[in-house]
Amino acid sequence: MPLFECKHISKTYGSVVAIQEASFSLEKGEIRAVLGGNGSGKSTLAKIIGGAVKPDAGELYFKGKPFEVNSPSQAKKLKVIITSQELSLLTNLTVEENLVLPSIPRKGRLFIDKNAMKAKASAILEKIGLSSELGVLVEDLPANKQFMVEFAKSLLQEPEILVIDEITSALFRQEVEIFKNIVRELSAKGCGILFISHRMSEIFSICDSVTVMRNGSVIDTFPISEVNEDMLVGMLTAYKENIGGQTKENRAIEQSDRVLLSVKDMTLKRFGTRVSLDAKQGEVIGIAGLQGQGQSDFVRTLYGLNGHVHIRLDDKELQIDSVHKSVQEGLAFLSGDREREGTFSVRSIAENLEAVNSSALSRKALNQKRLLDSYGVKYDNASQQIRNLSGGNQQKVVIARWTGTNPKVLIADDPTKGIDVQARGDVHEIFGDLAASGSVVIMVSSDDEELVHLTKPLKNSRIMVMYDGKFVKTLMGEDITVHNIISASLPREGVVGK
Repeated sequence: MPLFECKHISKTYGSVVAIQEASFSLEKGEIRAVLGGNGSGKSTLAKIIGGAVKPDAGELYFKGKPFEVNSPSQAKKLKVIITSQELSLLTNLTVEENLVLPSIPRKGRLFIDKNAMKAKASAILEKIGLSSELGVLVEDLPANKQFMVEFAKSLLQEPEILVIDEITSALFRQEVEIFKNIVRELSAKGCGILFISHRMSEIFSICDSVTVMRNGSVIDTFPISEVNEDMLVGMLTAYKENIGGQTKENRAIEQSDRVLLSVKDMTLKRFGTRVSLDAKQGEVIGIAGLQGQGQSDFVRTLYGLNGHVHIRLDDKELQIDSVHKSVQEGLAFLSGDREREGTFSVRSIAENLEAVNSSALSRKALNQKRLLDSYGVKYDNASQQIRNLSGGNQQKVVIARWTGTNPKVLIADDPTKGIDVQARGDVHEIFGDLAASGSVVIMVSSDDEELVHLTKPLKNSRIMVMYDGKFVKTLMGEDITVHNIISASLPREGVVGK
């Protein structure tokens, strides 16, 4: 008897079909990957299982009995727990207060038992490597640690079924390893786990099986040993072009020795280091390294987000002292944090397109449709709120906003975080087109495989590896491999990248 079953689950929102006749089962102790593009229905399915959304049709079974819940709290009472990238933490409370919120230790009926609360929190924080954060307000934690606290909160509820929706995209590499070890421990205790992720390496390293979803339907479920990455991507996209989000090979970019952007001895304040970079016209540069080694600091400083910076752009000496100045001079910045730095969620698609520089978008109505259609944005009309689009489509709108201004340099800080494989491939194609038109593209990614897929097929490309606020290695041509990136990222005998 399966631990959990979905039978013919369907859900629609108006005319949009979110889930269509979805069926699958989960065994006790099984770690099941759920893989699908944005809009495939995987997150809606997670919300149905967690009681946040009620299906229009179909049946759910838990331990052989009908599973009928009308709220997340009812699901939690049955030990069915959801943890996702939509954080449930209260940022004005401490880490331990957030951890025990589902079940606050008390002395009698009125008083909180703070000693019991700290003891309960301390054990789980030590397990996830955050012992030093006891007593810290959640709002003072960086994003990666907030996601680890969210994960820890789900563990304290002792789940029998744990649905994990895309939390690893925000974690540092060492935290992903802690996460994977804990998931394996849960599995060994009999917990059934649904792991929604776009990261193939994580899926293949910890999952027993994978369910593929597309356009609201379950395509099939396979033992992980019977599939490979190419097969899964083919099923996701219904075609095998652009496997893994890889940029088309050897696209026609004119070889140029002209330096379009030059940065000399730019200070990265957090590290107290100085870095330099020359970027040639039409070049695509990937910035790699262990998480937190200065990649984001570099691109954000370059764009003027961390104070004044001196650059040479298009044979012109410039003092960048504001975002307005950056935009004015032809720099564009694309963040992976769409909610905070990318979109105006309650505004329309049209308003988001015009947000940077409406005067640069001549013949706005015509250009908007052309931009959206050329990037394959799935939308009803330009007046709909951008928050109603999938994550991948939201990011394409933001990219369209910037490319509509014909930037000389596009700076991207983990721009594909949390979007699906097909949308990621589309973004890579857009970046390749920009470079082909003569722009410089500089992209940070927390996914080494992605940087390889983006840069290796292109003639004018390289990957620069950072460690401790410095560039320590440059990889070009056949040297662009995940192995070489990781090797250069790790210090060896005190010397990095050698």
